[in-house]
Amino acid sequence: MLHIEGLSISIENRKLVSDFSCALSENEVTCLIGPSGCGKTSVLKWLAGILSPTLGATGALTLDDTGITPPHASTTYQPQSDALFPWLTIAQNAALGLEVAGIPTKTARADVLMHFKTFGLAGCENLYPEQISGGMRQRAAFLRTLVQNSRFILLDEPFSALDAVTRLRMQAWLCDQLAHTPRGVLMVTHDLHEATQIADRILVMPAAGGPLAANISVTTPRHARTETAMAQIRTTLKSLLLES
Repeated sequence: MLHIEGLSISIENRKLVSDFSCALSENEVTCLIGPSGCGKTSVLKWLAGILSPTLGATGALTLDDTGITPPHASTTYQPQSDALFPWLTIAQNAALGLEVAGIPTKTARADVLMHFKTFGLAGCENLYPEQISGGMRQRAAFLRTLVQNSRFILLDEPFSALDAVTRLRMQAWLCDQLAHTPRGVLMVTHDLHEATQIADRILVMPAAGGPLAANISVTTPRHARTETAMAQIRTTLKSLLLES
């Protein structure tokens, strides 16, 4: 269990996030939603240990009741863009996180290559990012993230740059991957449909970036999440966002 307690983030005299607390369970997908500018990405970046030094942050982070300091090996962060380096092949990009973690290059490449078929990337090993589609680039980014085997994954709007059809396919694909390789996930999204299709739990941040406005468990099985089945929870979430 990963606990964030009393997180506040500010710049000069302005609070971006105030007294934010939550608990993240392993093997559970948690979506963090809220109005633009409420500090969702700042929370993720603090957890990842990449918050801008111009921002001040106070708060406690514990893993299994033991205090830790970000960045920590238990978390892996994936930004909004796929962040693939254009001069590296897809295999080289996918192995980069392992290499940064100290895994020898040959071992890291072998580790990622065994997953290319599962991730729908077979045949792309020696291609460059500009030679594959946006959806395949995103799969490569997910491979780079998931192969690191951290207990928790931090995703910042991972599908925002994709077209609507590719986004739906990638959402289903990610759920399938997590079913085979369960992790704790904290994902920032602005898309209520996306949140209710993917999440086991939805956290709602208010516009002022204060304590959570809501912590909602999504108990409907993913295969049964039809428009009708999810209509009520989406209405509730919409009302919470408009009220904040």
